[in-house]
Amino acid sequence: MSLPILRVPRLAAGLLTIAAAVSLTACNLQISNQAEARSEWKKSYTLAKGGALEIHNTNGLIEVSPGDGDQIQVTAERIAKAGTDAAARELADKIEIRETTSADTIVLDAKVSVTGMFSGERQVKFHIRAPRGTTLRLSNTNGAIEITDMTGDMRLDTTNGAIKATGVTGVTHAETTNGAVSLDFASVPAGGISAETTNGGVIVTLPRDAKARISARVANGGIDASGLDLSVTEQSRRRLDATLNGGGAEVRLETTNGGIRVRGK
Repeated sequence: MSLPILRVPRLAAGLLTIAAAVSLTACNLQISNQAEARSEWKKSYTLAKGGALEIHNTNGLIEVSPGDGDQIQVTAERIAKAGTDAAARELADKIEIRETTSADTIVLDAKVSVTGMFSGERQVKFHIRAPRGTTLRLSNTNGAIEITDMTGDMRLDTTNGAIKATGVTGVTHAETTNGAVSLDFASVPAGGISAETTNGGVIVTLPRDAKARISARVANGGIDASGLDLSVTEQSRRRLDATLNGGGAEVRLETTNGGIRVRGK
């Protein structure tokens, strides 16, 4: 007895062939995005003492460190990847940085236009030198925020990326969703400190002689403040309320999935 021969209809076979070809083409396009183009966008601004710098970015780093005098110097690296050098250069040129300026406020907004399904990869890396006392309002979507030795108040927000500030003294609010928060203070600001993340740890370093009220909350993780001489009001695996050197400015720390560590220096 012979077995029946299964026949695939021509239309179905054709559709399968097309689907396979499309899948292969998509893979090839993804793999071939190896050409990279970079272009620098440079600007200098004069800002009033105590003025504010506001940056909005979509993909890429925002980095701020002290500069000289009252000048804000901005270098933005516009980076694009595509299948060819020409395509990468074209994509890099389409990255727009919009400016809104006044005597006491500078706003920079990086716009990455999307031209199609296979439009390549684009990002902007901001490298900024500013007067130490500049107020910073920085927001990002996919990328880190890094601050060094600034003394002005700061609001730092990103979604997918870490936040790191070192040697700072201003009132600080730092918040991310997917990433760690690491804050190192030269002194505790009178207006307090707030650090929050959903998926990531929080590390805050304070001078041992600082005066502060510490409030830490975690859902899935632990809290370690063993390096400081604290007067504890309430403590459990998920909660810590304590004062440092009799209390002072509020230090509020919170994470959902991750640990919290408060260190002294």
